[in-house]
Amino acid sequence: MKLVVVLCLFASCMAFGAEQVKNLEDIPSSGGATGCSVPRWCWEHDKGTNGSSTGSSKLSGDLRQFDVVWKYYGGERFHVYLGPGHKDGKSTSFTLDTWVYFNKLADVNNIELDLNQVTLSGNTVIYGMQCNFPKGMWQYVTNHSGHPHWNDSNVACSRKVWKPGVWHHVILKYHRDSAGNVTYDSVSFDTKVSKFVGASGPSVFGLGWEIGRQVVNFQIGGNKTFSGATAYLSHLTVTGQ
Repeated sequence: MKLVVVLCLFASCMAFGAEQVKNLEDIPSSGGATGCSVPRWCWEHDKGTNGSSTGSSKLSGDLRQFDVVWKYYGGERFHVYLGPGHKDGKSTSFTLDTWVYFNKLADVNNIELDLNQVTLSGNTVIYGMQCNFPKGMWQYVTNHSGHPHWNDSNVACSRKVWKPGVWHHVILKYHRDSAGNVTYDSVSFDTKVSKFVGASGPSVFGLGWEIGRQVVNFQIGGNKTFSGATAYLSHLTVTGQ
């Protein structure tokens, strides 16, 4: 069930001068990798990961449900286009706020949450973060020779605190400059705020998308076994200013 009462459903809400898009979990499902040019949840195997994966997503009551099965480190990427009514190429500071639940985590290696923004220059800035359980830390994305690269951070992330069968509140904050250099500011995990140190670098890419486009990614990466997991998101909110 929803954890708090909100006044705005899937809509842009002006909050203290910020552009806020709330309850992204309520956007309908596409059925897979097609129909993604309109606001829909889509999904496919991330070819940048080893092995294979399959997935599906649906509304379960008022929650967004994600089911994934993988083999040998496969990763399944779920993503949602916020739509033409929520374009934002101007904002330089963002907050991604959501509640996350996993039924099990023993075979999950990575939990990834990204925001893609096409700036007024026409380039796409990727604000990419993931909890890497094998490494025991949060990682962040920068552009390395034209490709997204995961960098280790100073902030720990482990199964000791990210437990299955429990709702966790995750808040990610980051900002960029006009050239597309991103600074990853902090992560709040169940009210504990940890600040990143030295977590910055170029994170701009030429993807050919239209100016103002915003896309949120949620990716689940598995370990070397043949296994799977079910996750839920609630109150998924993006705030830019």
